[in-house]
Amino acid sequence: MGDDSEAQRIAEDGRLWQHTLHENTMLFQRGNLFLVGQSLFAVAYTTLLTTEKHLAAARILTAFGLVLALTWLYVGHRHRLYYRHVQARALQRLPDYAATWAGWTGRRRGLSITLIAYVLPCLAVVMWGALLLIT
Repeated sequence: MGDDSEAQRIAEDGRLWQHTLHENTMLFQRGNLFLVGQSLFAVAYTTLLTTEKHLAAARILTAFGLVLALTWLYVGHRHRLYYRHVQARALQRLPDYAATWAGWTGRRRGLSITLIAYVLPCLAVVMWGALLLIT
């Protein structure tokens, strides 16, 4: 009987660890996808202004870029909140992970997540806002 409950706990811990890895990977993959999208919008914007001189189309593209950047910010924020919840469970249930996390001397543990979830989307919002004002 004890072997079954131990095997079940190990299986649950394995699923929790896989979930933690999956959520971390998803945050970065989404960030990369949004960054590529923003880059393509920026290229299209400059192409419209420099070669074809379509000011109205450039403004519309700028508005869409701004909406995409705000969506990136919202999605990143929601994902970061969920990831922190999953990570807290992993820290509670997985002693090796908790020991590694606690023993790491890096003072900026969440900096890369903050960069992907907040800093890059905010920079994109500022860029599109400024372009919308000057176009």
